[in-house]
Amino acid sequence: MLLTTYYSAFLIYGVTFLFRILGSKKGELPLSIVAILLNGIALVLMYLKSGYLPFFNIFESFLLTTFILGCLGLYSLLLGDPLKNARTWIWLEILILFGMTLFFQKQPSTGQYDHGYLYIVLFHLFRIVSFALILNSTALFIEFRNRRKAEGNANANGIYHMGRNFFLLGALFFLMGEYVGIIWSQEGWGDFWHWNATFFQSTAIVIYFMIAFHIPGKGRRAEDIRAFVGGMGSFVILAMTILRSFY
Repeated sequence: MLLTTYYSAFLIYGVTFLFRILGSKKGELPLSIVAILLNGIALVLMYLKSGYLPFFNIFESFLLTTFILGCLGLYSLLLGDPLKNARTWIWLEILILFGMTLFFQKQPSTGQYDHGYLYIVLFHLFRIVSFALILNSTALFIEFRNRRKAEGNANANGIYHMGRNFFLLGALFFLMGEYVGIIWSQEGWGDFWHWNATFFQSTAIVIYFMIAFHIPGKGRRAEDIRAFVGGMGSFVILAMTILRSFY
């Protein structure tokens, strides 16, 4: 039943993307709702099967990411036409994540984590929420750059500010995850830092955020650079998430 629900959600998201490309809002709206519901049902089925929240391995975390991102896509759909092209990228991002899960075991994570330990749960949850928010900001930054080329600053600045705000919120959730991760490490191993690959990956993401937030300058050129660097956040976090799954 889990696999049936998973593949059904994948299929309906794909049809939703197709209706977005065709410009049919009447088809996109109900299909997106069905896809999100199926996505949520898959998460519930994993919880019922394992007895713990589905926040841990790639399959679980990407399904939760797509669920959150799908809800953000539905929110932008309800806002109306100003964000219609941003939704194109949101549905595409969801399809990419679903496509990546095809290469991973479609089961709840094993007992490598203490699934009942609050700080471990929050660490993974905050990272997933951060990733979904950053993916949404990437879609908005792409739309900002495309719209400015086509229509100029007047119709693009609102999209830029919305993308920046989602990017800031994503960074905040990531740092919240790092904070509870410090408590987890301190209580589990007696120190808040360990010299290993996973800690350095987290450091790389924090450094990336620092660079993105401290790009100087004003005007069109500076905004374009900030939008480009901010839009790369999805690729940075995705790469680090995939690398982390091998440790």
